[in-house]
Amino acid sequence: MDRVHFVEAPNNFYLGAQVNPDTHEIINSLPVYYDARDLTTHGVILGMTGSGKTGLGITILEEAALDGIPCLILDPKGDITNLLLAFPELAPEYFQPWVNPEDALRADHTLEEHAEDVARRWREGLERWGITNDRVQQFRKAARYSIYTPGSEAGLPVSILRSFAAPSVGWAGNEEMLRERIEGLVSALLALIGVNAKPVEDREHILLSNIFETNWRQGADLSMAKLILQVQRPPFDKLGVLDVESVFPEKDRIKLAQSLNNIMAAPSFQSWIKGEPIDIPSMLFTPEGYPRVTIFYTAHLNDAERQFIHTLLLGEIHSWMRSLSGSTSLRALIYIDEVFGMFPPHPYNPPTKEPLLRLLKQARAFGVGVLVSTQNPKDIDYKGLSNAGTWWIGKLQTENDKERVLEGLDSARDATSALDIKTVDSLLSRLGPREFILHNVHEPNTPILMHTRWAMSYLRGPLTRPQISKLMANQRPATGYGAAAEPHHRPATQGTMPQQFGAALAAMPSSRPGQPPAQAAASVQVTPPEPAPAAITEDRPPAGFSAMPPSLGTTVRQYYFPVEYNVEQALYHARRAPQPGLEGQLLYQPCLLAQTMVRFTHRPTDTAETYTYAFVVPDVPHLPHLNWMEFVSNPFDPSALETAPRGRGFYADLPPQMNQASAFTALEQNLIDWIYQNAALYVYHNPVLNVYSGIDEPRKDFIARVQAIARERRDEELDKVASRYDAQLAKLEERIQRKSMRLDAEREELSARKREELLSAGESLWQLMRGRAYYTLSRTSRMRRYTSSSEDQLGILERDLNELVRQLDQTEAEMEDALRAVQQKWSDAVRDIREVRITPYKKDITMVLFGLGWVPYWYVILNGVPAALPASSSTITEAQTVRV
Repeated sequence: MDRVHFVEAPNNFYLGAQVNPDTHEIINSLPVYYDARDLTTHGVILGMTGSGKTGLGITILEEAALDGIPCLILDPKGDITNLLLAFPELAPEYFQPWVNPEDALRADHTLEEHAEDVARRWREGLERWGITNDRVQQFRKAARYSIYTPGSEAGLPVSILRSFAAPSVGWAGNEEMLRERIEGLVSALLALIGVNAKPVEDREHILLSNIFETNWRQGADLSMAKLILQVQRPPFDKLGVLDVESVFPEKDRIKLAQSLNNIMAAPSFQSWIKGEPIDIPSMLFTPEGYPRVTIFYTAHLNDAERQFIHTLLLGEIHSWMRSLSGSTSLRALIYIDEVFGMFPPHPYNPPTKEPLLRLLKQARAFGVGVLVSTQNPKDIDYKGLSNAGTWWIGKLQTENDKERVLEGLDSARDATSALDIKTVDSLLSRLGPREFILHNVHEPNTPILMHTRWAMSYLRGPLTRPQISKLMANQRPATGYGAAAEPHHRPATQGTMPQQFGAALAAMPSSRPGQPPAQAAASVQVTPPEPAPAAITEDRPPAGFSAMPPSLGTTVRQYYFPVEYNVEQALYHARRAPQPGLEGQLLYQPCLLAQTMVRFTHRPTDTAETYTYAFVVPDVPHLPHLNWMEFVSNPFDPSALETAPRGRGFYADLPPQMNQASAFTALEQNLIDWIYQNAALYVYHNPVLNVYSGIDEPRKDFIARVQAIARERRDEELDKVASRYDAQLAKLEERIQRKSMRLDAEREELSARKREELLSAGESLWQLMRGRAYYTLSRTSRMRRYTSSSEDQLGILERDLNELVRQLDQTEAEMEDALRAVQQKWSDAVRDIREVRITPYKKDITMVLFGLGWVPYWYVILNGVPAALPASSSTITEAQTVRV
């Protein structure tokens, strides 16, 4: 086969070349391109073992990676892990660790010899398809390639616990999306214990769904342990209008709880809770915003475990997708290498079917493509696949398979489809290896017969778990098992601290109005009181304490932390041995409490957010000016504080400077000034697109959004460039065709004239013998002149034709350069991410609470040693021995 010449253009996947259906010869001049946007209407690959189905799937994924499209892959057989086997320089030493020893034995080769043979075949195969080593290396660097192994630590382990946590977006306003997520999660969980429950019919599904919804409404996370307990004792009394007991009796609930507990008790369950959480954005993009190709390898799991993780993943993908804005370009590709068992025809309804069907119906609007592959055509629901716009059909095993595929194609046609089922039927009967019928509803000239190109990845077959472990060894340290793989970035997600008071406040706690406060009261670290040792009496205050709080006037508010423990309870919480009859004296230690609401306004996006910040200053300062950064606290609930003390107590004396209301006024103003000067949050800005992030939007999410917008703009510009050059190329091709036809005609005419000249020469000899020399010589001369003229004309036509071909080649090269320039322009645009600092106006700083706080302690004598025991859960947790 001669070398295939293809034009490398963004957004156009190079998949192979067309095939002559009669001779099965590859037509080098007709490479097959596939517009990435067409995958937003999804695709199906069908073909028996040995048809080249895996090679086609990997080829599509290679092209997607080259185009910067993140991919998430469900790999039940392990074949797609070969994507990680693209080697530097295609050198034999890189192939050798991965070649199959059995293949070497069958070929009567040593491993070294077999590696050399494989490397040579790969180089030659890629060269025949016009693929250079530069393109292979570009593919290797195009994305981060990762293999996750749920339930195993061979690759990157996955933790399922995050899927049980309450969603950060909150319940209100997201009910429909979150109920769909709960439905998938519960279906997956029940599948793990062998229960194929229907969402609206089976009580197991109804009970678990209500438990999830009840907890998530309250913002409470679930764990397996908590779920098992709530199955036995649900946090509600009714299911619908009926009592829980009448719908699902306790003895049956206990059986369900035991089945769930068996999962948790199994030693292998530990592999399901270690590793990265299932976070779809993080699995599609690196923290820096570069695309990822993420493979979920599930060949090692049993059917129930595989159904569980597949259902969980599809549900998480759907939830992530629903959070996106619309897009007409392909922003992500979901590939399922073997959909058998996940999407069977009616009446079968495994837990994977519903979320996959939702993806097929809804993903197009969000620019998410779904591509499924199978070798069992009779075992998939073709009615559900009616949303698929592209079909690749390879060699099938039986006539029944062929009939099933034709029936599926026919049912997927709409009234405007030009698909000829008879043509497909005819082609199906004569398919060879790696030959596929390509039908694309977006292309009027399909179906066509195509041969897939050579894959850049080494297709050695499924990898073993030790091989996967070897491939993922360099990614494990960066994943941070048990936590998200992504480090904290600015701004962070809701519920963490996106604001910054300079660079130092990156970890400062904050909350929004309406969110549950981090604690019931302030997180107070107050130095316990240090009265001189003395006998405990009810009437006499210790030295340094007074029977009444200081009188600071009405302008200074005083707050009291509630006394939650008596002396006996304080001993228990302080981990001290009980001492019946122990008497204590209630002492209050002072602190300064402050809580502010700060409103940040971002004018370019016309958005504003309000955050709450709290400060606790122990031991009441001696100076009016503070470094407030040292006294940051979690936001607290002011209603947990009291405005008057409960019962009799004694109050520590304030420093002399703080006995005046003016000192508190000065401190309050100092805090407002400090916040005004230091409080800031950062949003991200792309100046090329003039797009800003949301105030709480993580960097990687903003980059993903910018990439989606840039891809749409890029595709629009590519279409304009291609349209412009298409008109030029069409004119040149038309002129070449006309010139070729004229050249052919001239060649035919020249040949005819040469024959006539030959005949004329013979006739002239005869006429000369008869004495008619003048006439004969005149005619012969004329014929020679005509022949010479035709040869001259032929030379001119050939030169003109060569010039037109040169212009065509030059125009194609210019088009390729223009397309690359567009790609580079928008690639550079995506990388231009800047931080924009937003500061509040002073008028937008509202002091919610500012005043003197009193923290209660029990002063006791323990074994002759004075001690102060915290009387409130908001104070320090350990009892402090009072220094004498």
